[in-house]
Amino acid sequence: MSVTPITKHSFPLSHAAGASHPAGKSPNADLCEDKLRLIEKFRLVPKMIDNRLFWVREFANRPDHPYASHRAFLRCSIIELVFSFYDLCVAKMTYFSNNIDGYDSCKFNYRTQELESCALWDMEYLVQNATGIPVDLRNLAAITDITVFREMCSWLEMQLPEPEQEQRQAVGY
Repeated sequence: MSVTPITKHSFPLSHAAGASHPAGKSPNADLCEDKLRLIEKFRLVPKMIDNRLFWVREFANRPDHPYASHRAFLRCSIIELVFSFYDLCVAKMTYFSNNIDGYDSCKFNYRTQELESCALWDMEYLVQNATGIPVDLRNLAAITDITVFREMCSWLEMQLPEPEQEQRQAVGY
C-alpha cells in the first residue's frame, strides 16, 4: 500500500477520486460546509493511498485511520457519511435516511447532562420527535443482527401515536 501525504502546497491530483483538481487546488474546495465541518470535527486530513484520495485521521502512536474516500465525500449525503463514520450498516443508514423527518439530530452536553439539537454532521444521537426516545449511534453500531435491528425499528414505530403508526403502515415502513 502506497501512502503519500498531501500538503497545502503539493496537491497535483489530476486523477484522484475520479475528479480533476488543478494543481494546488485544495480537495476540500469541492465540499459543502457541512462536510467541511465533519472533516474538522474528526480532524481529518487528505492523503493519497494507492493513487486514491482519502480523508484520514493521523495518529502519533498508531497507524492512520482512513474514514472515507474523497469520492465518497463528494457523492454521499451527510447522514450517510456520519453513519459510515460510526460503522453503521446500509440497512440502518437506509432506515434512518428514509425516516429522518421523524427524528432530531442531537449531541450530549456534559455540562447540562442533556441532549441538545445539532446539525446532522455533529450528531451523536437521533431523538424520535414524537416520543423523545433517544437512539445513541454508538449503541446502534453494536447491533449486528438484522433481526434485532428490525425489532428495534418496529418497537420505535409502536411507540408513535396511533395516527403516525397508521401513516407509516400505509406507506410500507
